[in-house]
Amino acid sequence: MPAKNPRPSVPFEPKNNHKQRKPAAQKGTTIVKPKIPSPAVVEQGSGFIPEVVSQRMIRRVLVFCGIPVLMGMSIFIIGYLAIVNHWFRLPNTVVLLLSMGCLGLSVLGLTYGILSACWDEEEDSKGSLLGVAEFKVNFGRMKDAYRASKEMEASNR
Repeated sequence: MPAKNPRPSVPFEPKNNHKQRKPAAQKGTTIVKPKIPSPAVVEQGSGFIPEVVSQRMIRRVLVFCGIPVLMGMSIFIIGYLAIVNHWFRLPNTVVLLLSMGCLGLSVLGLTYGILSACWDEEEDSKGSLLGVAEFKVNFGRMKDAYRASKEMEASNR
């Protein structure tokens, strides 16, 4: 007589596959190396974004990403109305390419909005209007963290 399985079955689980499983300790467990955090995370001491910095990023993303999205959607709507109502002759591909270009620009705006925000939590200034100086500093930090992770990966091999 098969042993009664203490675990309740899941609704999508087949009824005849209730085999008794051995605990992991009896199977012969393997030791898993803990993942070493990247130098950027070790340097800061934690892996979260402070609230002040995240608010700065959100404001910049809303501007640099939101405006191109609204432009892309409005071009699409205006182009549709112009074609349907015969206001002026406009090829469909022009409307498509213009709206796709604006939506592609919004993806770049998303990245630029995050990288152009000041990442220093203690700093009171929000940075310049366009954030060019902050972008250079933050992009340099990203490149350094990427290089350090590649070097650490190569040394672990």
